[in-house]
Amino acid sequence: MSRPVPHRAVLNIFHLLRRVEPTAAVVGTTEVARIGGLVFTLSLAPTIVHGRYQGLHLTAISPAVGELATTLLSFEEYKVTTGTGAARRRLHHLDEYNAGDLISGVSTDALEKAVAAFTATFTEPAPAVN
Repeated sequence: MSRPVPHRAVLNIFHLLRRVEPTAAVVGTTEVARIGGLVFTLSLAPTIVHGRYQGLHLTAISPAVGELATTLLSFEEYKVTTGTGAARRRLHHLDEYNAGDLISGVSTDALEKAVAAFTATFTEPAPAVN
């Protein structure tokens, strides 16, 4: 029997919303942050293969009107790598066989910028109208 990917541990390693908002926390299988009047959630994005994940789903939610937008941040597109030095490898998908590789180090520079840009889209104040 295979062991499932430990969602909570993976999200605690990435901590992408915490890099934008220090009060973000992993709750169950989702990282949650409140920025301004909105709630942002980040969770693993499954593929059609059970137990395999292609990236992360980032969602902006308004408590008043519900979901505003969701985006897929794929490991492939944002060039996420695991390991360090000569052991560095591209992360194409996450599953039970490579989830442990995240402990050896993970590079998420482009992913961090994408999360910051997505949250800023919804939280930046509108320009003043004269």
